[in-house]
Amino acid sequence: MLQKIGYACINTHLQPRKFNDCRLNSVYKYGIVYLRDKIINNLYLVKDILLWNIKHDIYMYRVSSRLLPLVTHPDVINDFDWNWKKDDEILNIMNDISDLVIKYNIRLSMHPDQFTVLNSPNERVVKNSIINIKYHYDILKRLSGNDMIIHTGGVYNDKESATQRFIEVFNKLDSDIKNMIRLENDDKSFTVEDALYISSKTDIPIVLDIHHHKCNNPNNINIEKYISDIVNTWKNINLIPKLHISSGRDNKFDRKHSDYIHIHDFNYLLNVMSKYEFDLMVESKQKDKAVLDIMDILKDIP
Repeated sequence: MLQKIGYACINTHLQPRKFNDCRLNSVYKYGIVYLRDKIINNLYLVKDILLWNIKHDIYMYRVSSRLLPLVTHPDVINDFDWNWKKDDEILNIMNDISDLVIKYNIRLSMHPDQFTVLNSPNERVVKNSIINIKYHYDILKRLSGNDMIIHTGGVYNDKESATQRFIEVFNKLDSDIKNMIRLENDDKSFTVEDALYISSKTDIPIVLDIHHHKCNNPNNINIEKYISDIVNTWKNINLIPKLHISSGRDNKFDRKHSDYIHIHDFNYLLNVMSKYEFDLMVESKQKDKAVLDIMDILKDIP
């Protein structure tokens, strides 16, 4: 049974407000206050999005990975006498967000970007990926978030070796960070079966992306074969399974997301998960509007 439902990052109803990024040369040109203003804007926007979500009974949300731009950049760390973790104004807004998350039992997540690749054969890439994961962990912890979703990474012409590198790097992470990480099957390289194998070696809970499985299912295996195993990967943490849903823009195998979830895709997911409680992240171009659309559909389902 579907419990919470949510969307990622952008709220279309609050536009033209948007999350601000920042270029390094702008920080040098205008000073650290320029970067602080961008960060404070982003945090207030998250707070207002959560308030909007609460008003509309949406209790799941993915925070943008660009929430605090440049704060892990070595030039910013070395050249400016400032640290976001010691900035009272920033911390106060984060505390306000955390209070909302706790009070309304919001499931808050982050998804590190595509440059976070734990299984890269390049040691520098792995080092930077770990820095980025720690950055996401720090933010989620302060915001009382639950899930940090990552992909396995690249194949690098040797999938078995790439898989083992991921397992080895992951198992060396701090336990607090590992406990917040979830592994998602991707649409090109690492299948649901690959993710389950990795989970068996690491205890990472699996976030099933049902559209990714449709796009990356070389053995043409029905997803129902894996559902109980996926659900069981969550058994050791105090959270119900989390799934992602999207629909192909131009056809059912299109990796690009459509504006809304197609009704047949949603009904199929409900059928597949009929025996289980789960939370659902909607990955559609229309974001909050797509969630409201699904909530309208749910009103007609007993």
